This record gives sequence, C-alpha cells and structure tokens, in this order.
Amino acid sequence: MNAGKRLKVLISAYACEPNRGSEPEVGWQTAIHMARIHDVTVITRANNRDVIERELSLAPLAGNAPRFLYYDLPKPLLFLKKRLLGIPGYYFLWQLGVRLWMMGRLGEFDLIHHSTFNSFRQPGFWWFTGCPVVLGPLGGGQICPWLHLPWFRRSMVTEILRSFSVRLSFLLPQLLMSFYFADRILVANRDTALSIPRLFRWKTADLLETAIDETSVVGIPEIQNQKTCRLIWIGRLDKRKGCEVALLGFRDAWLKNPAISLTIIGSGPESSRMKSMIQSSGLSNAVDIIEKIPKRDIAKTLKDHDVFLFTSMRDTSGNVLLEAMSMALPVITLNHQGASFITTSETAVRLPLGNAANVIGRVAAAINMMAESPVLRHEMGCAGRIRILAHFTWDIFTVAMDGYYREALDHYNKASRGISCPESGGASGKTEKPEQR
Repeated sequence: MNAGKRLKVLISAYACEPNRGSEPEVGWQTAIHMARIHDVTVITRANNRDVIERELSLAPLAGNAPRFLYYDLPKPLLFLKKRLLGIPGYYFLWQLGVRLWMMGRLGEFDLIHHSTFNSFRQPGFWWFTGCPVVLGPLGGGQICPWLHLPWFRRSMVTEILRSFSVRLSFLLPQLLMSFYFADRILVANRDTALSIPRLFRWKTADLLETAIDETSVVGIPEIQNQKTCRLIWIGRLDKRKGCEVALLGFRDAWLKNPAISLTIIGSGPESSRMKSMIQSSGLSNAVDIIEKIPKRDIAKTLKDHDVFLFTSMRDTSGNVLLEAMSMALPVITLNHQGASFITTSETAVRLPLGNAANVIGRVAAAINMMAESPVLRHEMGCAGRIRILAHFTWDIFTVAMDGYYREALDHYNKASRGISCPESGGASGKTEKPEQR
C-alpha cells in the first residue's frame, strides 16, 4: 500500500453521536474526520441511527461521509442491560457480537480501528482479522489518588475495587489477546500507558482521544480589569468529578473575597448534597447551579466567565477542559492524569495532590490568586488558546491518526513477511513531542 493512498478503514465506535459531547462526540468526530482522507465504514449501535442520519441530512459531507453499519444485541439482552448486565456487561457482549457479525466481511478492509468506548480494559475482540489493527486512543488506566479516596465516602469501597481491577488487568486473557494482535496502541494519558502490560508498551503512542474544532477557538481576548472574578465548573455531579472539592475551595476563597462567584453546570447523584452545602454555607448569592445547558451554548457560557475549575479525581482527559482553553479561560486543576497532559504551567494553576485539607486550601489559594490578578488570567488564557491551536485540534488529530494508520500497516506487512519489528520508542513507546508535557 503506497503512502498517501486512501485506505478502507473499519472504525468500531459503540459511542457515536453528533452534538452529544463526551465519548459519543469523540466517536462521531473521529469518524467524520478520518473519512476526509480514507474510505471509512463505522459500526455503531443501532439506537444511534436516527440522530446520525438526521445530522448527515442536515449537514451533508458530500463524498467524504462515512458509511454507517448499525448493530445491536437481541432485545432480551437490551432488557438485561438495565436490570442485570449494566453498561459494562452489555458493552462486552456487544463487542463480541460485533466481531461475530462482521466475521465474513473483514476482508473488505485494509485496517480496523477500535475507537469507542475507549476503556483500555475492553478494546474489542479484533483478533485474527487478516489486517492491521489500531486501538484507541485508550483511557481508563488512571486511578483515584489514594489520599483522595476519602472524598468518595460510601462509594470508597467501590472505587478501591475499581483501582485494584485496573492494577490487575494484565491477568485478563482477552485483554492480552487484544494487545498481542494490535499493531498500534494509542493512549490518552501516561497512566493508561503504564497500565498496558510491559510486553506490549513498545506499541504505544500518546494521543489525546478528543480535540477541538479550530474554527471554534476564540481570537486573542482583551484584558479584563473588572474587580469581580467569575469562576465556572462543568461536569457530572458525582464523587469522581470532585465537585465537592471545587465548592469547598470556593467557599474558603469567598470568605476572603466576597466579590467572586461560581457557576456549577451539571447534574447527578451529588446534586442534592451540593445544593444543601451551598445553602448551609451561606453561598446562595455567590453560587449558581444550572442542571443542564445545550451543548451549542457551552462556548458562550464559558466566554461569560473568567476562570475554569477542573477538580476531577479520576479522568482520562476532560473534553470541557479543552473547550475552556479554546475560549481563552485560564484553568485551576489538580495536576494529574489527563489534565496534566492537556495543561502546562503557562496555561493553568496546576495543584499538587495531597490530603483533603491541603487540597481545599490549595484550591482556595489558587482562586484568590486568580481573582486578584487580571493580568495573570489574561496571560494564562492566551497561552491556553495557543496550546489548543498547536496540539489539540481535530485537524491535528486527523494527521496524527493517519500517521498511526500507516505505521500499523507497515508493522503488519513486515510481520506478515517475518521481518522482526524493533521495539522503537523506548520502554513505553512514547512518541509525543517534549513540549506537550
């Protein structure tokens, strides 16, 4: 296969829906961008059909539209998904079903790309395919820092069990088979790279699983000298996202500077608790909770604020973190996992991990520092938008993914001819540019 020739690519994207955000948006954007340079067929869930076909009819992609195949498990299993299997169990069976369903058709493709879900523990069953396989970018190899586990309270045991399951994932035979047959394993953060069994790490490369449309990045903003400072936090209101950390840090900062305000956008199991904390702390006039806003309004909402708070205890990356930086918002974040890959010290106040009291104090101090320095906010916001344009647009993602497709094809062809492939890239297969750290 000559370099630059369009490949016939099968993308497995269980989650694939336009205008949904999170993993459905990742599956959709990956599909439409790779279809610009390759002949892409996407296999996804049947219940995604209506929204996908409606989007294609409203915004036709001419000759560059992916072809979609839709598959779902038998209806009794759909029923059990809600009552017994849960999403992980159903997803495991869906991946197995898809592999069997496509058994006689894999010869139509030059390459198979597993995209979503991006959990490294469930990368599909793409074994003995007769063509190269690319996995990822995969995530999910990160665990909650041990000192932060008390934030989970009654969910702590569940979180600990998940952490052990990540650490012991190398014992899963289907996972080892997937990594053995993969020609390229893309990872969204270093935590996930280190969760890949050492035998296969030479196949890994760093690539964030999500990105931003370059046209949505704002121009260079003017410096704002207002005395107030409007902070915003967006995410699901659950323990993993650390909404309580954000609120308590804001509370302590507000006691020193009542001119600041916080907008929380999200809903979830912690909604009632957050509202009670706001009431009991006397923050009703300083904190607003908005359960949901349309995805199309997120950019405008971010632009109406001055600082973005990101306090996730465990996160592969953080789509909304990229969106905030594209709006030239400076960031306050815990310095770990996906956030440590996306941000730099020039774009964010990156807080070290610690016990509960330390973390709250550091968040509060960072908020007050930002509130007192419009110049710092402006400099970090400008640096953030530059970083997005330099590293995290969908056009950059597409070029990088195309390179990994070519590498996978080259590796597969050499292996087919019995040519040994050197374990290039060092012990971890790390290929990212130094400035991306």
